[in-house]
Amino acid sequence: MEPDIARHRFTEPRQCVYWEKPELVRGGMKERFELIDTYEDDSHLRRYLLKCRECGQLYFHEFFEWIDWVEGNDPQYVTYIPVSTVEEAAGLAALDQFALQMASPALCINFPSDAEVPTVYWRKDAT
Repeated sequence: MEPDIARHRFTEPRQCVYWEKPELVRGGMKERFELIDTYEDDSHLRRYLLKCRECGQLYFHEFFEWIDWVEGNDPQYVTYIPVSTVEEAAGLAALDQFALQMASPALCINFPSDAEVPTVYWRKDAT
């Protein structure tokens, strides 16, 4: 049975540097986060439990890439959902990419195929 994420709002990580400066999340993940657990590690889908090296905040992380068979410019989407426990992260790992859109807040990096640069923002309300 999947967890009911649609009605659950995660705690806002106000103590984390990424809350006020989300653009800092771009770049080398290993420098910014400690890997706690791996749920999926595929070339087009990666899911991890990460811990912020600066403040210790836990994040469920997903990297998802659609394959663009026509143009070859694969759109990429990255989501960081702040969680309080390993169990919350495991519940998120059980969801598909679309169900994760119902979790908030979430730090998102969207890089559609027609964009020149990615957009970085906090989704503070579930879609």
